Amino acid sequence: MQPSPPAIAAPVSPPAVVAPVSPPAVKPLDVIEPPFGAHDYSWMNGSNPQPPSLLGMGPVTWSLYVDTYYAWQFYQPVDHTIFPTTTAPRHNEISLNLAHIGVDVTGLDGPTGRLYLQYGSTVETIAGQDTTTTRGFFLTNRLLQYVQQAAAGWHFHWLHGANAELGIFPSYIGLESYLPEENWAYTHAFMSDATPYYFFGFRGQIFPSDNLKLELWVVNGWQTFGQWHEGRAGGYLWNWRPTAWLSIVNSVYAGQEAQTDPESLRVYSDNNLQIRYFHREGATFFRSMALSLVGDIGYEDRSDAPSGPMGGVALAHRWDWSEQWKSSLRGDLFYDKTQAISPKFPVGAAYPWTGTNPFFAGGVTATVDYWPSPWLLMRLEVAHRLANQPLFSGSGGITGPRGELPSVSNPGPFTPDLRTTDDRILFNVTLRL
Repeated sequence: MQPSPPAIAAPVSPPAVVAPVSPPAVKPLDVIEPPFGAHDYSWMNGSNPQPPSLLGMGPVTWSLYVDTYYAWQFYQPVDHTIFPTTTAPRHNEISLNLAHIGVDVTGLDGPTGRLYLQYGSTVETIAGQDTTTTRGFFLTNRLLQYVQQAAAGWHFHWLHGANAELGIFPSYIGLESYLPEENWAYTHAFMSDATPYYFFGFRGQIFPSDNLKLELWVVNGWQTFGQWHEGRAGGYLWNWRPTAWLSIVNSVYAGQEAQTDPESLRVYSDNNLQIRYFHREGATFFRSMALSLVGDIGYEDRSDAPSGPMGGVALAHRWDWSEQWKSSLRGDLFYDKTQAISPKFPVGAAYPWTGTNPFFAGGVTATVDYWPSPWLLMRLEVAHRLANQPLFSGSGGITGPRGELPSVSNPGPFTPDLRTTDDRILFNVTLRL
């Protein structure tokens, strides 16, 4: 019997080469610690109290806003015009205060921007009153007043983030937001209505830390699309939020604003302090209380008219009773020695403004909010205002005979009916997604 052949050993495979493991990419500091991201600041006056939008789609986030109201002014003006106001300006009518649809670029690393288109009474009371659009051609209210925001720029991963953008932006002067849903009261304080709600120009932002924001602005003018003179306007803002219950803001603006005076100079400073001094974490009833204090001071120097200071103060208190119910009380005072920024008749009025210097006014506003859903707000508000001169719409209105503009078919002598006090009650429903 022959012996079996020896077994042949299987070839030995060389050891597998293991690719080196790349270390995980280091995220930028502004991604790891986003600015103002350590705490919830939705309690603040002028901030959106809602959860994140439901309308995020890839690199963009959409926005839908519909603000409707019914207002009753107790003098019952025949022309149904509530004056002065930028919010809810029609008496005894169910009306649209503001609607917008917009889109923000939120998901790209670098490019930033947004476009918001708007419609409603607020468009007429704010952007519709810009008269710089009468200087030259190719700049009209018809062209731009329906654009609430439009901007393009770049985000830089410097420190805790930086942004540089050009376009139309919400104003950095003033605490109260252009969108009433973000404010503790539905209507605005005198001081808020006297200062800009939007700017057209350049905005630079940098966050040195996660609780500090610095902004530099270069703009065309004081709530204008164009400009009356050749000098550029602008200023700065800083906002410090060291804790979840405190916010401090200081901002300054300077520009040439008087249409007939190229030597004019307006300097204005807006300052606000917000404190949530009581908070019960996780409570279902009587959850928090907060204060909002605004103090403004400014001066307009003129070469062809009187110069003088302006400024004011507004104090608001907020009660957060439950997830659905909130209430607020606000008092405000405003002074303008030369009527540089105080109310005037709307653009297109047939009668001249006859106010006298100085201008002084104030008011008290009480507001109750009900949120049946995080996306729907219902409000009831009562406001009382007074001034040192006839200012508010009376029963005869401000438009003309029988509440209409004077014409061949509507002739006759007319004097705008203005009163020194104003009382109104408003009901508002706002949908925001």
